[in-house]
Amino acid sequence: MKKCTLSAPLVFAFFCLLPIKASAAVREVEVYLYQEYADCIFFVSWQNADQPASVRITAPDGTEIAATEENSEFGRGRVEVNVGTAVSGYWRVSVDGDGLGTISVNGGSRKDTSVQHNAIQSFTAEMAEDGNIRLGWDVAAGQDTVNLSVAAVQGASNGSRTVYQDYSVSRTGTVTVSADNLPTGLYRFNIQVYDGSGQYTLTTEDALYIRQTEAPEKLENVRAGSIDGEMYITWDPGRSGNYVVTLYDETLSVLKSEYVYENFYAITPEEGMERVKVSAAAVDGNNWGEFDVVEVVKTIPSGIISFPEEEVTKESVIPVHIECPSETTAGVYIDGKLLLENAASGDYDLNLAEGMHEAVAYIEDINGNMSTFSKSITVDRTPPAVKLNSEDMLKTVSDSIVIEGSTEPNATVMINGVEQELGSGSFMVKLALEKGMNPVTVSAYDAAGNKSVKTITVERTGGIGGKWTGFILPGILFLALAGWYCRLNKKPKEELAK
Repeated sequence: MKKCTLSAPLVFAFFCLLPIKASAAVREVEVYLYQEYADCIFFVSWQNADQPASVRITAPDGTEIAATEENSEFGRGRVEVNVGTAVSGYWRVSVDGDGLGTISVNGGSRKDTSVQHNAIQSFTAEMAEDGNIRLGWDVAAGQDTVNLSVAAVQGASNGSRTVYQDYSVSRTGTVTVSADNLPTGLYRFNIQVYDGSGQYTLTTEDALYIRQTEAPEKLENVRAGSIDGEMYITWDPGRSGNYVVTLYDETLSVLKSEYVYENFYAITPEEGMERVKVSAAAVDGNNWGEFDVVEVVKTIPSGIISFPEEEVTKESVIPVHIECPSETTAGVYIDGKLLLENAASGDYDLNLAEGMHEAVAYIEDINGNMSTFSKSITVDRTPPAVKLNSEDMLKTVSDSIVIEGSTEPNATVMINGVEQELGSGSFMVKLALEKGMNPVTVSAYDAAGNKSVKTITVERTGGIGGKWTGFILPGILFLALAGWYCRLNKKPKEELAK
């Protein structure tokens, strides 16, 4: 098993070796200082000296000390960081770089910076057949017993859990501890030894899968990927409806764990992370279920899916055009129902019932990554109803008439070929009338092109007596006025004759 080592002689020094995968993953070494050091320097170096790296040291109180020009000396493949006073407690040394190879971390008092041997000759942590954890160690100490503790570590965010501690234990030995004290998960184990003159630590490199005895079974049909670049993991609903989702870095160190209550989880990785490892497990009381770790890569598959441009149509068959690479497939959901799946490039027809529909189409690659396309479509084959506040046959002596009516909102209304303005579907127009019969045609069109037509007839009459009154009535009126005039003139003449 690969190991990480740390040692501290009389004045305190430590040394750490760990392989770093070529993934720019951050590895951390947790160190417990049993006493305070007035002037402490950390020495960090890496195997591939031509590769750049950054170093950050975190004090027990959470203070972060980054290696800078002010507090560090830089060299080819190495950096020396002066942290000043190093208080007692747990310190973390983080190294971040790509393709660094073996990382070495050592440090100690500024008065004695020589790297000493690590008194811990070996340390193992493995699962026993009975499901417990078997720990073994060999410490080259000057006395027969040492102060020893072992912690299970998942990652900086989850901290560590002490699984074994003894202030006077044989410098060489084995012990079996229960795994039920740990939630089901992936752990590394860190041993801390103090022999009275120096303190040392060693951390296992490979993550160990720990399963609780009463752990629920794995969730079924776990799927992970990205949708339009947004990462996700989903699974079939479990019995309890309670779940835990865990994110890991490339080294399977835990980034964070979160309880969820739905069978879908939107993954929010750290800024700049294009891939992440994730697991989902059922939770039953205090027991975390078994799981598999899957990797999610942030990818948006190329291709295009197009629908008709119009949002309202009277056609029940909707064409869909798909262009996608050969290693991908496409599908279409209509109102949440999958109507087309595992489709290749081509043209397809979808039959839609009358009404409003939401279409969501996707292109999916072999890793479960999707790019999506959406469209709102309304199939409308019903012509707009037209209501008029007039009878079908009208008579009037007036030279005009007012036509009022209503139809559905957003329709277009034409009266005798002239488009009218609508107010919430209502309309009113004054029409000039010719003598005789006047047909009035009202047409309504909706956005889908459906049409309704209603026609009424308005007869403009000549008034009392019919058409002959236009010629005879003026003559009669003239004769009456003439007689009245003569009668008025005759009476004054008779009075003069008297």
